Amino acid sequence: MRNDVPAALPLIGYVAGLALSRSVRDALGFALITIVLLAMRRGRAATICFALAAGTAMAAHRDTIRTSESLALRSLRADRFVTITAPLDGDWALRRDVFVHRVQRFAVRGSTFEQPLTIYARFEPKPVGMSRTICVDGFLRPNERGEWTLLLKSPRLMVYGGSISPLAPAGWNRALVHRLAGLPKRYATEVALVEALALGRGERLSEQVRDNYKRGGTYHLLVFSGLQIAFAAGAIAALLRQFRAPRTADWLLLFFSLLGPLFVGPTASVSRSSIGIGLYAVSRILKRPTTVENLWCVAAMTRLIIVPEDLTDAAFHLTYVGAGALLFVAKPIVSRRDRIVAGAVGIESLITPLTLFHFHQYALGGSITTLLLTPLIFVMLIVSVAICAVPAAPLLELIGVLHKAATIVNGAASTCSGAFAAPRIAAMIVGFSAALMAIALLRGKARAAAIVAVSLIPILSACAVARRDVDEPTLTIFDVGQGDAIALRVPGHAILVDGGTVDSRLLPQLVDRGILRLDAVVLTHAHPDHCGGLPAVLSRLSVHSLWISPRRFRGDCAQRLLEAAAESRVPIHLVRDGDALRVGAIDIRAIVPDRTFRRAAENNSSVVLRATIGARAALLTGDAEREWEALLATRPIRSDVLKVAHHGSRTSSTPPLLDAVRPRLAVISCGRHNLFGHPHAEVLGALRRRGIFVRRTDRDGTVDVLFHRDHLLVHHEIDTPP
Repeated sequence: MRNDVPAALPLIGYVAGLALSRSVRDALGFALITIVLLAMRRGRAATICFALAAGTAMAAHRDTIRTSESLALRSLRADRFVTITAPLDGDWALRRDVFVHRVQRFAVRGSTFEQPLTIYARFEPKPVGMSRTICVDGFLRPNERGEWTLLLKSPRLMVYGGSISPLAPAGWNRALVHRLAGLPKRYATEVALVEALALGRGERLSEQVRDNYKRGGTYHLLVFSGLQIAFAAGAIAALLRQFRAPRTADWLLLFFSLLGPLFVGPTASVSRSSIGIGLYAVSRILKRPTTVENLWCVAAMTRLIIVPEDLTDAAFHLTYVGAGALLFVAKPIVSRRDRIVAGAVGIESLITPLTLFHFHQYALGGSITTLLLTPLIFVMLIVSVAICAVPAAPLLELIGVLHKAATIVNGAASTCSGAFAAPRIAAMIVGFSAALMAIALLRGKARAAAIVAVSLIPILSACAVARRDVDEPTLTIFDVGQGDAIALRVPGHAILVDGGTVDSRLLPQLVDRGILRLDAVVLTHAHPDHCGGLPAVLSRLSVHSLWISPRRFRGDCAQRLLEAAAESRVPIHLVRDGDALRVGAIDIRAIVPDRTFRRAAENNSSVVLRATIGARAALLTGDAEREWEALLATRPIRSDVLKVAHHGSRTSSTPPLLDAVRPRLAVISCGRHNLFGHPHAEVLGALRRRGIFVRRTDRDGTVDVLFHRDHLLVHHEIDTPP
């Protein structure tokens, strides 16, 4: 059958080359096969094989660069300050109690590294203004996800440098941001929306605004991306064609596709949109018009040639799969108005596996919500542009009204959203590879039906993962970085103790283990590294009750947890000493201090839990320190498993406690390369001298302890030598 999207074939070959091989030898092999196929006059096969060779060669080249950069960065000592110089790509953003700035590349000791870096500051930095670069001193370290971070401890360790020309497009953007900064503080939300929509500055959007649009599945409308560029380009083209100047319109489209990244910055979303518009303009200028479907394939391959790393990027997947769903699924189906719902279902079938895989959540009806909100967001965009020209209070009030309307729509749509397990990566590869093959080999409604059918493969895989359960009592200590999160499970039931930090990614780990409902959530104490992830758990999962101690329960994290409990209508139980909870074969008893300690009052107010499973027991100690441990040691706390207190700090795990517990296994929950030096050598030495088997989440990943009859079976994710 003749293919009506010939560009799909080289796209498949190039993607396969990027994904399947990293060897120069393989690239040369594919190139030789290409020559043979050309000699045999097998043009289509030769095209695919050449694309395979190109993809393989590109992957090998990028891997070589990335490996050399990583080796150079890891050779730097993590316990010494380094000086980082980086171009300023945006402004500082406030995230909870810390300011964050993310750059796409940085230089150390004269060497430039094409890797993203996140700079954290615990003070409010000066606005970047018209500065071109930033120079900072701090500790350069990888986080739990392997991304590079730098902690900035003082404003004296930060210097801005250079100046952007006011004549440059980026200078126009900065000047408009500076102009909006003078507006009254009561319009902070409205100004942030204007900057995001018209200037591509989404840093100032509050987490509440972000979460509202994300849960409604419409966040992509809010950030400067394809929507703004497409509308502006379309307006330019339509206006000029009214004056019967189509050739001028094509050249202006090409100019606009180059101007967009210069004005906003080379962000991925803007670059992808600009590539599509630029290719469309070039095809018209060269008088070689092409179908939109072919343009989709060529634009995707062009982006992957420029940035091969996008092959695994969530935004790249959502952008091109969303556009592909419109072209190859909705367009053939929606031939009549009564088939709009069918087209929306087709789009959802392709988008849902991606949102599950990348974000462990779904937003059913997001395509319909997008259709409803697009006109509203377009009006907000027009008003935002007007505010940049004339920053008037009535226009800001109008933005606020429009935003409230969008919030209501998103709130209604969020009732069809939730957290869920991610599909297996093998199911994602099989499903979307089959979809690409359908694009290349089929046509019309048959192609649309085949794409929808194969998209069910990852969805069914996610459903299978979500049904996972344990066969016997299991204690799971999650790898959540520098924090605590522990699950006690029996078939059909689960209890969560603590929730790690805000960015600990606890929720994905829960749903990937089939934990969609919790009989109880217990907070040992209200420090952010134990409390931070719990508001999301209460909001996204089914929770029967929340156990907290009234002692020293205060702070921002505690307030957010109470708000989440009230919003989700989760009953709150105030824990008292001796409170008991039975879930299946697990008996849990709470041990609460009867006093407030003068030293480390919050840590020493930790609720301690002793869980008994048959003849075995586990002691979960929160962040108890030596004062609280001295009282604990007088209780009957003999246990086989000890969750080491306070991440292995030297202020905990005292000899009296270890002698009272006499554990066979000790598990330490701490973050990789953490700033506190946890676990301390003294604690590790004390455990080793007593012959206690030790597991650490910073080296071993998530640790599962199975209570198998009279035995303890220990499983962990990572096998890293000490």
